[in-house]
Amino acid sequence: MRVLLIVLLIVLNPNIEEREVIVTQKMIIVSGQTSIGGFNCNYQKNGLKDTLLIDPSKKTKELLFEIPVKDFSCGNFLLNKDFRKTIKAETFPTAKVKVNNLKSSYGNYSCDLHVDIVGKKLFYDDLVLKRTVDGVVANLVLSFEELELEAPQKFGGLIKVEEELNLEFKLSF
Repeated sequence: MRVLLIVLLIVLNPNIEEREVIVTQKMIIVSGQTSIGGFNCNYQKNGLKDTLLIDPSKKTKELLFEIPVKDFSCGNFLLNKDFRKTIKAETFPTAKVKVNNLKSSYGNYSCDLHVDIVGKKLFYDDLVLKRTVDGVVANLVLSFEELELEAPQKFGGLIKVEEELNLEFKLSF
C-alpha cells in the first residue's frame, strides 16, 4: 500500500522532473483606451523553434526575444506612426523580453519576466501565467508614467489616450 502511494505521488507531482516545450509562436499585444475608443497594437512571430524548460532542475538558458518596434502593427499607418512616436522608436528601436524559470504547479504556471522597453527595465518575478489551449498568456498593466512617457493627445487634447496600457504576452507551444 505504501509503495502504491509513493508511486502515485511521484506520477501526480508535476515538479518532480523537468519538461521541455518548443515555443512555436510569440505574440505581444499592447492595448489601451482613448477618449473615442480603444486601440490594439500587436507583434507576432510564427515558425519559432525555441526550447524552454518547465521546472528546470538547475539554472538554464533563458528565452530572449528582441522585438523591432517597427514590426508592431496597429491597424493603419497613422496609428502605427503615432505608436512608434509615443514609444520613441527612433531612440529605442527594439524592445527586449526575457522569459526564464518557467514553473508549473498542479496546472498553474509562473515565470520570471524581464521587459526592456523605451530604456526602462521592468522585472516581474513569479509572474502568474494563464494556461491556454496552445500555450501560456501573461497580462500586465503599465502606465505611461511608469515608462516615463507622455500619453499622446490629438486635435488640441480633444482625443486623449488614457494612462493605463495593457500588455499581453503569449507563448504558443
